[in-house]
Amino acid sequence: MVNVAVLFGGKSCENEISILTGVFAYNLIDKTKFSPLPVYIHTDGKWYTSERMNDPDTFKNKDFRSFEEVVFLDGTAYVRKGKKGNIKLIKKKKIDVALNCCHGGLGEGGGVSALMLLAGIPIASPDIAPSAVFLDKTLTKIVAKGLGVPTVDYLKVGESDYKKRGAFLLKNIGTRLGFPVVVKPARLGSSIGITVAENEEEAKIALEAAFALDDRVLIEKFLTKKRDINCAAYTLKGEIVLSEPEEASCGDGIYSFSDKYIKPKERTLKTGALSKETREKIRSYTRTLYKRMGMKGVVRMDFLLSENKLYLGEVNTVPGSLAYYLFCERLTDAKTFFTDLIEEGLKKDDEKQILTTGVLHTVKSGSKRGNFAVRL
Repeated sequence: MVNVAVLFGGKSCENEISILTGVFAYNLIDKTKFSPLPVYIHTDGKWYTSERMNDPDTFKNKDFRSFEEVVFLDGTAYVRKGKKGNIKLIKKKKIDVALNCCHGGLGEGGGVSALMLLAGIPIASPDIAPSAVFLDKTLTKIVAKGLGVPTVDYLKVGESDYKKRGAFLLKNIGTRLGFPVVVKPARLGSSIGITVAENEEEAKIALEAAFALDDRVLIEKFLTKKRDINCAAYTLKGEIVLSEPEEASCGDGIYSFSDKYIKPKERTLKTGALSKETREKIRSYTRTLYKRMGMKGVVRMDFLLSENKLYLGEVNTVPGSLAYYLFCERLTDAKTFFTDLIEEGLKKDDEKQILTTGVLHTVKSGSKRGNFAVRL
């Protein structure tokens, strides 16, 4: 049996949403092929496991005393036993591959990928670099521009700069972008902390609220008559598989946290409502970002369509419920989807890293200009 660590939770505002994704994945992994180990990362940074983690209700009372604390060493999961001063590590199981279901924070931002790499565990999710880049919406825009993918006009604001030049910035919003604008924390997802501001006063309130969640904030031009469209990609047998673009029914406003999770609006595939040109452009941009950033695992791209112009909104390297719903039409069941992800994750990349020891010696070249050749 292949042992799979299903990692979810994390030190993030999206911890509770991550629980839903993690439990969903854990329950739908094919138990005839894989032996999943659920691992919950608490907001205090500790990692836990329990057989009761197959039910989201387990996490409602936040009482984890019956859970076992987990650590990973040399590709193996151990549980901590005993009290301070007499702690023992008991082997739980060797881990063959990990699936990252952590939304936001260090979990989605490359932290989990880095920890698995250090522990010698392959991961069926994006690696460190794309995870870190795409968690930050300002870095996402820089990468997108370099790859020819359009994004909405924006201003980036740091908290320290805002404290020094806040009044000037607020005046500049109207000149640079015009009102209304969308104010959002740069490194949060699930629409947490996003506000539409109609004027300077509302922008000031929105910025202060966003700075309570992140020290980097994005201000974007508000798009009228916009449509929210999602497209996802994952790798299967070395080839990139693209979903059909899906339009989220959320009207002219922002697609809020409440819309997504508290009172979810109907999600319906509306590919017929998109022109063939727009549909193919969305899929092309999705493929470009996925391929050029060397991604693996499943990733969802969120686009905005306004007045026949297409823009990249954000990239989710750990999408909600891992974006399975976008592939329902091409898959017979969810078990097949998770089997594909895990089996691709098992293909460990060749590590071509050179470790050097000793002193770095230099040998003077024959050039009179003083150039040096380096010999290791």
